[in-house]
Amino acid sequence: MDETKYQVFVSSTYSDLINERKQVLDILLMADCIPAGMESFVATDDEQFNVIKKVIDLCDYYILIIGKRYGSVNEKTCLSYTEMEYNYAMDKGVPVLVFAIDDSVEVAKDKTETDAIKLGKLAEFKSRAMRNRLASVWTSPSDLIGKVAISIMQAKNEIKRPGWHRGVNTKIESLEKEINFLKDENEKLKLSLSCSNGMVDNKKEILDQLNKTIDLHYSEIVYVFTSNTTIKKKTITITLKDIFKFISLRLTGVKKTQDFIEAVSSYQSGYYVNTQDALILRNQLEQLSLFDCYIGKNDIEMIRLTDLGKTLMNELNSNP
Repeated sequence: MDETKYQVFVSSTYSDLINERKQVLDILLMADCIPAGMESFVATDDEQFNVIKKVIDLCDYYILIIGKRYGSVNEKTCLSYTEMEYNYAMDKGVPVLVFAIDDSVEVAKDKTETDAIKLGKLAEFKSRAMRNRLASVWTSPSDLIGKVAISIMQAKNEIKRPGWHRGVNTKIESLEKEINFLKDENEKLKLSLSCSNGMVDNKKEILDQLNKTIDLHYSEIVYVFTSNTTIKKKTITITLKDIFKFISLRLTGVKKTQDFIEAVSSYQSGYYVNTQDALILRNQLEQLSLFDCYIGKNDIEMIRLTDLGKTLMNELNSNP
């Protein structure tokens, strides 16, 4: 019997969604999850937000509930604390489940944003968050908890996470993590040695590999979401060389994984690429030694062009 418990961070604006959030916490407990969120950690300043980041680090999944308010704004970032929490979860690679209220639903005046600037920020934030694969629109509290229940079960089945186990398993888990880490390091060393010895991918062979094609699936960027919203989708087939030529110019310097996804998305104006497709593309380009991925500050995954990647970027873009 699997006794794994999964910790779930629940994020939303505060006063307008108290009832909805309470019901979500209840359904998570029924789903054998450990809820964590705003009732204990309300971000009102940078110090408190640093505490929240540590809690998100320990969570297996992150639930974002979007209503019709943007929330308190941090003076330094000019973003709401809710959006900052979401950005941090994305940077950390925590699986995100998004539930946004149907724009056609009427709510009490005190639960609706009236500030024009905040309304614009809310629309942008909502559009970006709804690009997640596990995102849906809700029309009522009962509709929300039903969709949360289905989505968290789907996430637990499809996106494996460490979870929490009884103390007797701690040493075993620690050893497994160390073994997996050493395996990854060994693979990187083998790739490095093979490249330096000329056993794999000399420049000509890499260029041959770049002629292979990849399918990228895009979804239309939409700013107003209702239960009847139809999002246009398109699939493009493109060579690795052409997409690398395009995105490499947008990824000079050290970037986050999210920057890579945004660069691939910008190839189709008005659309956003499927995250899984972008990650597959990143892996292929990394295997060709064009990008280097590593864990940076605060355990956030970073990406940068290798020397070979920079050379090919310059060559490809100087020869239209």
